[in-house]
Amino acid sequence: MEVTTRTGPIWCTTLPPVAGSVPAARHFTSEAVQSLGAPRAAPDAELLVSELAANAVVHAQTPLRVSVLCHDHRVRIEVRDDNPVLPRLIAPEPFAMSGRGVMLVDSLAVAWGINGSQRGKTVWFELET
Repeated sequence: MEVTTRTGPIWCTTLPPVAGSVPAARHFTSEAVQSLGAPRAAPDAELLVSELAANAVVHAQTPLRVSVLCHDHRVRIEVRDDNPVLPRLIAPEPFAMSGRGVMLVDSLAVAWGINGSQRGKTVWFELET
């Protein structure tokens, strides 16, 4: 769904807390980023939104909302869920099967952050277009 605001077009989708939502978030983000004129950012956007969507499905276990918008030569992707527990940047063991999502976001994004409240959180990142 496309919503127009004063900052430009925003693409949003809401997905259920099931494993199939991770590839759905990835495909939605890829289409949005390319349609908004930032195809160079698509591969990193797909990887990072996959990590954040997987975190929401596994840890939050609530519906998640993915939003994509472009501003100031950057693409911003936000993943919102209804669980107030914030993700942490950790250093996982070398052979651990999980724990690298936030580390990837920290490594690849030009900016990122978390907006949290009692009602949930939004994890966002920005990539150069």
